[in-house]
Amino acid sequence: MTVAADGDASREEAESRYREALAGRGLADVRPLYRELLRELKVQDPDGYREGVRRYEEEVQPTAGDDPLGAWLAYGRWLADRLIEGRAVAVDPSGRARELEPGAPPPEGALLLHLPDSTRRRALTLAEPEEPSEYQEAARELLCG
Repeated sequence: MTVAADGDASREEAESRYREALAGRGLADVRPLYRELLRELKVQDPDGYREGVRRYEEEVQPTAGDDPLGAWLAYGRWLADRLIEGRAVAVDPSGRARELEPGAPPPEGALLLHLPDSTRRRALTLAEPEEPSEYQEAARELLCG
């Protein structure tokens, strides 16, 4: 097998593990959300953007054998906190929210939000359930605008 083929196999394995982890938690793909956060960071904080790209390349990309979902969620929390300091919460299907500790796996089917310390800023979505409940949709609409 060539080096390129090894890299492709690695990426395919990482993608497969990531998809399995998402399905196991009932979550939709977080990558589109994080691309948007990274675009916002590029405009607001060019140094933060460069750091975000570096973190992606060094901490998220090489997670084939590790916990790919955990790496992605940690990255999303870092991006959100770099944009506006705050805390992560998990909103369950009944609409109840609880703080999500760093490194803790998200509850199954939870909506993960980054709540800014400033009440003048909107919340940021870190992860969405594959099938959000009406309460989760209402929370996201109210808090994220």
